[in-house]
Amino acid sequence: MLLVSYSFAAFCLALFAVYYLFPGRFQWIVLLVFSCLFYVYGGVRGIAYPLVTTGSAWLLAGQIGRQTKEAGRYMKEQGFDRIQKKAYTKQVKKKQRRLMIVGLVLNFGILAAVKYTSFFMTLGISYYTFQAMGYLIDVYRRKYEPERNPAKLALFVVFFLQLTAGPIGRFDHMREELFREHHFSLAGFRLGAERVLWGYFKKLVIADRIGPAAAVITGSPELYGGFFAFVGMLFHVIELYADFSGCIDIVLGLSQMLGITLPENFERPFFSKNLSEFWRRWHMSLMQWFREYIFFPVSTSRLSQRFAKAVGRVWGRKAGSRAPVWLASLVVWFVTGIWHGASWRFVTWGLANCAVILASQELSGVYRAFHDRFAFSNRLQYRYFEILRTCLVFGLLQMLLYASVSDIFAMFLGMAAGEGLSELCSGGLLTLGLNGADYGIFLLGIFLVFFAEILGRGGSVRERLEGGPKWLCYLLFFSLFLLAITTGVYGHGYDASQFIYNQF
Repeated sequence: MLLVSYSFAAFCLALFAVYYLFPGRFQWIVLLVFSCLFYVYGGVRGIAYPLVTTGSAWLLAGQIGRQTKEAGRYMKEQGFDRIQKKAYTKQVKKKQRRLMIVGLVLNFGILAAVKYTSFFMTLGISYYTFQAMGYLIDVYRRKYEPERNPAKLALFVVFFLQLTAGPIGRFDHMREELFREHHFSLAGFRLGAERVLWGYFKKLVIADRIGPAAAVITGSPELYGGFFAFVGMLFHVIELYADFSGCIDIVLGLSQMLGITLPENFERPFFSKNLSEFWRRWHMSLMQWFREYIFFPVSTSRLSQRFAKAVGRVWGRKAGSRAPVWLASLVVWFVTGIWHGASWRFVTWGLANCAVILASQELSGVYRAFHDRFAFSNRLQYRYFEILRTCLVFGLLQMLLYASVSDIFAMFLGMAAGEGLSELCSGGLLTLGLNGADYGIFLLGIFLVFFAEILGRGGSVRERLEGGPKWLCYLLFFSLFLLAITTGVYGHGYDASQFIYNQF
């Protein structure tokens, strides 16, 4: 079921009606039923994979939890001292680790098998897999006890709004949101609807309008060099952000209409001063998952310790102390690349991001000395320069996803020589499948999003408007609704709803 479709709108309206008619203690059951219907809509196998993930996570986490309780009871009965407790706990953790590994291998194995087939395009399997495996790891780490009710765990795994593009939730947070009673709030419902409208505006007015022009250039990078390559990079980045953040706005807004608060996934990434900060603000829930469940375990592992000693013997103690960070970062960005796609192009993209971030970290002392030496680097204008630099670096790295390294160098050598500039100035943009009105609407949409993000630095724009005159709030969002309706991209055969990050 597509997020931009009449069927999805009807599905959500039916859900809202049933959800708020049922007593609060049964609302989570309504969510579970509708989530299963959402999966089944795509075919029987649409629910088969989540059920396997849910069943394996529930059984394995339950067994881990039972072993923990039995071990505690046994040590108390035997009167173990501290040393004996430590030794026995180590034995128990070894058994539990095997169970956790079984769950990880099974579910990530399913993910790997499914992700690179045609079915991969219609089901965002990686999001609920990461969420369920995070739960299993947390139970193994004894952060909380396993959920006894398999139906409740199933809702955590299959909650339909998180299927398309996340965000990836943590069980301890989601348990509070999904299973408590939610009373209808007109203010909360309206705020959620406003965010949904904002998401559709980004998707229909910006992403889907500029998408065809971006596809012309990125689909044939060998034909478009010089300034056309720069325009293609710019269009691609804008389309990606408007599409992905728009999808997240829709998901978070619909959740808010249900009284459920999901974690944020974006925090104005294009206002970042370096690439590391950018990735902390972009798809935040996924990057946090990678940091907690891959980066920290790898950086503190025995393998990292051995690697650090080997590096220290060759390059010195300082390099040895940084080696675990290097190794963990390489693993995280290799996995990030593979997650985006099974080809060396994606791996190259991931490792290139890693190289830039590590280089920036290793040169932090040089940056500090530069800022201390030159006063202008502390001015607001330099902050703007850092933001523009970060956006350019991100865009250049994104080009690795659709062009080879040699093509990229050729493109920018051509740009330095002025290639394509005269064609662009003489109407070259009109050869990309869009007309002047399309570009005008696109620029208006970009202006509104940029203006809203500037205002958003002081807090939620919607909540601030809510505290002002009601007529102004209604006027602004009615105007936004009219803009989305009259300027959004529609038409026969229009595939509006394959959000870019659906495929991941």
